[in-house]
Amino acid sequence: MSDTVGQRGGVVLFGTKAETLARLAPRLRTAVVPPSMYFTVGEWKSDRAAVCERIRAEPWALSTLAVRSSSLDEDGEGASNAGRYTSCLEVEPATGLVTAVTAVIESFGVADDQDQVLVQPQLTGTVASGVCASCEPGTGAPYRLVNWSDGADTTVVTAGRAGIRTWRFLAYEDGRPPVERLGGLPALARELEGLLGDGPFEFEFAVTPEATIVLFQARPLAAPAPSVSRVRHRAAVRRCRQRFDALLSGRPQAVGSDTLLGVMPDWNPAEMIGLRPRPLALSLYRHLITDEIWAEARHDYGYRDLRNVPLLIDLEGLPYIDIRASFSSLMPRDLGEAPARRLMRHYLGELRCRPHLHDKVEFAIVQSSYHFTTPRFAASAVADGILSVEEAEQFAGSLRALTTDMIGQDGPYRRDLRTVRRLSEHPLAPATGAAPHEHTRHLLGLCRRAGALPFAGIARAAFAATSLVRSLTDRGVWSADTADALLGSADTVTNQLRRDHATGDREAFLRRYGHLRPGTYDILSPRYDECAEQYFDWASPTTPSPPTGPTEFHADAVTLRDVGRLLAEHRIPYTADALLEFVRGSVAAREYAKLQYSRVVSEILRHARHTGDRLGFDAEDMSYTTVRALAELTGDRTDDRRRLGAAVARGRDRYAVTRSLHAPALLSAPEELTSFVPLDVEPNFVAHARVVAPVADVDAGEPLDGAIAMILAADPGYDWIFTHNIVGLVTAFGGANSHMAIRALELGLPAVIGAGDVRFRQWLSAGSLEIDAANRLVRPAHTPGASGHVT
Repeated sequence: MSDTVGQRGGVVLFGTKAETLARLAPRLRTAVVPPSMYFTVGEWKSDRAAVCERIRAEPWALSTLAVRSSSLDEDGEGASNAGRYTSCLEVEPATGLVTAVTAVIESFGVADDQDQVLVQPQLTGTVASGVCASCEPGTGAPYRLVNWSDGADTTVVTAGRAGIRTWRFLAYEDGRPPVERLGGLPALARELEGLLGDGPFEFEFAVTPEATIVLFQARPLAAPAPSVSRVRHRAAVRRCRQRFDALLSGRPQAVGSDTLLGVMPDWNPAEMIGLRPRPLALSLYRHLITDEIWAEARHDYGYRDLRNVPLLIDLEGLPYIDIRASFSSLMPRDLGEAPARRLMRHYLGELRCRPHLHDKVEFAIVQSSYHFTTPRFAASAVADGILSVEEAEQFAGSLRALTTDMIGQDGPYRRDLRTVRRLSEHPLAPATGAAPHEHTRHLLGLCRRAGALPFAGIARAAFAATSLVRSLTDRGVWSADTADALLGSADTVTNQLRRDHATGDREAFLRRYGHLRPGTYDILSPRYDECAEQYFDWASPTTPSPPTGPTEFHADAVTLRDVGRLLAEHRIPYTADALLEFVRGSVAAREYAKLQYSRVVSEILRHARHTGDRLGFDAEDMSYTTVRALAELTGDRTDDRRRLGAAVARGRDRYAVTRSLHAPALLSAPEELTSFVPLDVEPNFVAHARVVAPVADVDAGEPLDGAIAMILAADPGYDWIFTHNIVGLVTAFGGANSHMAIRALELGLPAVIGAGDVRFRQWLSAGSLEIDAANRLVRPAHTPGASGHVT
């Protein structure tokens, strides 16, 4: 092949690994290619002694060598086979060369005589290494994706081991590197783009202590064509930045002018609707919860009035929580403006310093209800100059008052519970003679006032109850196991579902739980009564543990006395028994309220699907419409079809932009929309596909056919799993450019790479998972209301 004939618009042809490096070496200005030589399998077979002599004659072959594969079926346009064949490092030229070359050739299987072996000096003393993709591998979106690790081991990223970090930056706007040693990567990516052409590619690199970038490999990347042009993408990013800038100018009723945006705090959209929800799911969630109801519920419980401030910020379809609005709404209503501003600065500062707490801010940062360690927080706030003594006493007193009100028989929690119980008896079928569009508006209004509003309040009470229980552990009244036992004694919907399934009465079970679906707001997520066999094994019902109900909780006399003493000491006018009953009751009530609320949400989605069927739109189409479009239908078939068709087209077009965008889970400045390092817990999603299936522990030898394979590391040694009919893949460790990520991408297999050890263990114990890779969403498939999303 010619060295100058362009491929994909470039001036350098892709060849084998060795050929591509040889062609790039004399042209590169922003990196160096190590010296090397390569030979064919045929040459090795013909005269291995002559080949070894040629290698040892090279001036760089006096020290240890790297012997690498350069097969004809590596690094191609259709499939890279990255990591498939053996590479041998730290090879002694005098004693280990023949063994290393033989091992590489044997890894080819039935080798072609034109397959090649590449020999280079072993690079030592590097400070970082990794892989950079010229675009987002899963979508083709214009982001450079860098997976790197620090240190001298250059195999960490490609082997998918722990210690991988990720950096994304816009291809058309070089972002600030997260560490100085990666500063040369944007220029190298641009240069390679000019040399190799417009098609997607990736390259392996290392960085020397002198900040020189060493290029190990460049290969085509099997990425899809981008869904939107760079012009549209740039405009969308600009609008996102403008939206964030506007937030920094302050919002009426919210405290202060600084904010963070997050996908996990408060009514966390990452868990509820995913990071890239379709327009119907996003608009439904906003309409029912985050536009108004969230704040109204908190105002009813004694918190600051945020009723005219939406909680969810829509960045071109990416849903974020305005953390300033969230924190403001968790301050007592009568707290003065000056102490509120100082508390806000403190809360936001803590989150900036400890971003890994973004999914647990109320347990670790914000004081949103009174518990038995609140005085410690108040004293610390005084010591740190956040509050004066008088302000701290008033703050704690206000929290005590609203928490005491929650526990009381005449408080908002009991009122909300009565409302939800009435909702459970409310028929959801259309009234006689009601037009379909009128019934849509009726269901939306019913769900907001009688479902979402009391559910939001009861959830607040349950959180306060859980905080009280945890604080008893912090005060040494009982152990963490005892606290768990108390919370576990609540007879929740999950316990009831397991018992009801164990009875084997399928019809009764589906009458009660059939409306549930893994994606509460997702019209594409099947209800239990629509796909029962997909979710449940009716031949082998789950045996509940315990079989008759939740474990009873009995506190001994000493514990009750200690709890009572603390209640009196903290001026909370209830007995220990009343407190424990509130804890059990509110935890169970939260799940019950969600069951009844989700019944109406599910009916809204079912009615929307029927509306679409009547007007000629399927569920996929309807996922792109909005609640507003549904509520504005008039009953005129021709007009409604036109209106709905226009809404679907707009939503589909907008969602293409949404899919192309990437941003961190915790967004602290507009600049992070162009360059960011994700939090360590953010996994990599591969292939825009969706699957619901049982999980299989590969290392435990569990059956793989029809299952989501679960392995710890994205190591090439697990390639054999692809000979089985697996339908998904999850790894605890690994990056987007690891071997398993590349294999999953090539096979179109929905995969979650690098989920982290904690989530990996949680998902492994879930039994079945739903993976929605396009929506970056993972959740248990059997448990109602439960989800395990990661960012």
